[in-house]
Amino acid sequence: MTPKTLLLTLILLTTTLLHSSNTIIKLDTKGHTAMINDVIVTKLKDIITSSNDKTIRVWDSHTGKEKRKILGQIGEGREGMIFTMALSPNEEFLVVVGFWGILNNPSEACGIRIYNYQSGKLIKVLKSHTNIVFDLSFSKDGKYLISGSGDNTAKIWSVEKNFALKDTITSHSDSIYAVKIIKKDGKYLALSAGYDNKVFLYDMDRKETVKERKFSDKLRYLATTSKEIALCRKGKEIIIMDYTLNIKKTIHLETKPSGVSYSPNGKYLIVGTANSPYNVNIYNQKGYSLVSSFKKHTNNTMAVGFLDNQTAISAGGDNFEIYLWDIKSGTIDKKIEGVGEIVWSVGVVGDKIAWGNEGTARKGKSKLQKSINLKTFQISEQGRKSLFHRISTTNDNYSLTHTKGGNYRRNNGVLVIKKGSQKVAKIIRGFTNGLGHNCYGWYRDYIISGGGNGFLKIYNKQGKEVGNLVGHTGEVYSIALDGDRLVSGSADKTIKIWDLSFLEAGTLVPKSTTTKVVAPTLTLFVSKDNEWVVWSPSGYYNASVGGAKYVGFHINHGAEHEAEFLTLEEAKKMLYRPDIITKVLNGEDISKEEKKINIKELIKAK
Repeated sequence: MTPKTLLLTLILLTTTLLHSSNTIIKLDTKGHTAMINDVIVTKLKDIITSSNDKTIRVWDSHTGKEKRKILGQIGEGREGMIFTMALSPNEEFLVVVGFWGILNNPSEACGIRIYNYQSGKLIKVLKSHTNIVFDLSFSKDGKYLISGSGDNTAKIWSVEKNFALKDTITSHSDSIYAVKIIKKDGKYLALSAGYDNKVFLYDMDRKETVKERKFSDKLRYLATTSKEIALCRKGKEIIIMDYTLNIKKTIHLETKPSGVSYSPNGKYLIVGTANSPYNVNIYNQKGYSLVSSFKKHTNNTMAVGFLDNQTAISAGGDNFEIYLWDIKSGTIDKKIEGVGEIVWSVGVVGDKIAWGNEGTARKGKSKLQKSINLKTFQISEQGRKSLFHRISTTNDNYSLTHTKGGNYRRNNGVLVIKKGSQKVAKIIRGFTNGLGHNCYGWYRDYIISGGGNGFLKIYNKQGKEVGNLVGHTGEVYSIALDGDRLVSGSADKTIKIWDLSFLEAGTLVPKSTTTKVVAPTLTLFVSKDNEWVVWSPSGYYNASVGGAKYVGFHINHGAEHEAEFLTLEEAKKMLYRPDIITKVLNGEDISKEEKKINIKELIKAK
């Protein structure tokens, strides 16, 4: 069997296995492995976080240890990423929204999942929105839930009537990113803000807008006290308003605000950060003077809140860590994170892979710190000199450079393809295809480019997408190439190994517009203390003594049921196969072994 035939067989077989058993193999570093989007504190001071890594995690704030996970239906790529949550005041219901799938079935893809928080059971899915839901909020008495969506509507649900739809607000002309329900003079008012630059105040009894205000920027986040509203503009400002939408104060920031919340007593406001210098700020509600600026995060930090009136919570940064810190001094009380580290750089030569976990301005070309031999799995420290290959941005007379642009005007939003000094084509990225070009280079006559949200794409010389390397869930920061072997490193803490030998010149998509979807041949994870695990797409693995507990099967039970997780360690008798991993590395056919995997049997043997 040729390498090309073998790879295609593995991809098709693995896809059949996973979808027939409805399972997906996932890394669990005992911490988040992608952007943390929301944080909630319970009455018992447990901390709930949700993430693009498709998990909801409940943490003990006293020990910093994870208590449990709440899981739901997920898929490959972005499917299953969780955007925001809301916990009912009596803590019975945890309501969750995210990207549930392709929008060709809006009622399924845009559903609102209702969990029983105490048991983790998924008890109901609300179906009415026709686009992704971006924000949720309960009224303080728990009678109503409000949801804001990309379908330009906000919907009000009656909790007492089993979450029956009470009303739909259609005032906005663009996506709604922030919603609240407030009670003033005995009346329930819905507050909504969105990308039409408008904020609306809606009387829920009269079913009409009673006040609106337009700004010059898009509006994203809301926080409220009994008297005031804090509103985030896309520019570097927080607008403080009263409940007649009159502006009382404008707070000017160093960074773009990304997340906002008031302390339980309403005396302090915390503001997250979306760009450098990545300061999370605390303001005194009386006059809104700056109280403190927390400077430990190194990337977007939108999940912010308070453990109590003296302790702030901020979650984000490059390693998706959760900090608990004193609101006045900034002193860290606790840091919560997993055992993995971002893979900023990779290199490869033969059966040896090197990587670096320190981010620098050079990103994917930064220092290689450690290496592993895929024959012996011995880990070594790297010296100054390195024989490992990276990837070239030139190919004969062709070259690649990036420029600012794309839907989000990122510095690397556009990849320019040049032949000599002449521009041949450009590849523009936005939210749906990676945001930017973090790392890129040539393989034969093809371009490989890694970006945000796990996107790793293959393009031809004309800039047309012809392949999609699917597997990462976080920013792809680095790629390296040796022969037909591509290696990629990501913010999701993994290194993935790909076989590109099927990319014969001119034969990838002959006379077709179909983009080929490709799975990695192997995935490697190495913890901070050098525990390691390497696994195939179907679940066969090799690992150090303590490595197998960090990977497992996310087992879906349907879109309206909670999911469960089974670690590779719990299925060791059937899946611990170093010999099969060696066969994969040697390009041998393992299709017979792949067919033997049965998830039901694995669960029984747990």
